[in-house]
Amino acid sequence: MTSTDDGDRPVDRFESARNTALQHRDGGTCFHCQTGGCGQHAWAIEELARHPGGLKLLRKVGLPIPSDESTEEGQPR
Repeated sequence: MTSTDDGDRPVDRFESARNTALQHRDGGTCFHCQTGGCGQHAWAIEELARHPGGLKLLRKVGLPIPSDESTEEGQPR
């Protein structure tokens, strides 16, 4: 496995999204932030919204949850 393969694991994407979301709580920023916004933050919100644990984290830190969440029917929110 090469180092480029390592970053494509679901657990790594989730952890990266989690870290980005935590950096942005309470109006914070990350090193990806630019004057016009933060594409990494937008990606992190979308990534976390795909996972029940991610949705819980978004609620906990008070970050917006996308309105077009695509969770399986019957899954708790």
